[in-house]
Amino acid sequence: MMVMTLAALLMQMTSSGGAGSEGRRAGNHVEGTGESHPRAVKEDINQLKGEITSLKEQFRLARERQRLAAEEKQRQEEARYGVSPKATPAPATGGSGAAAR
Repeated sequence: MMVMTLAALLMQMTSSGGAGSEGRRAGNHVEGTGESHPRAVKEDINQLKGEITSLKEQFRLARERQRLAAEEKQRQEEARYGVSPKATPAPATGGSGAAAR
């Protein structure tokens, strides 16, 4: 979860231009158009939550595509060789399974 939070934060920072966006530079803080600071922070947090939700959905879809691709590959392997690649081999001896002494 921490990785996704950091990824969303990084994405938000790079898309908004970082400290240099909207004419503001580090060390030259200029107050916005009358919007109070706590409200701006709340909006930023809400945007980050939206980004995290979006990233979660993208990762879920990517995992689903990867799972479906693996299943398709397995079906193709089974069709090609006629045997499941995970089939367990038959025991070499036809005994009752008791250890030989």
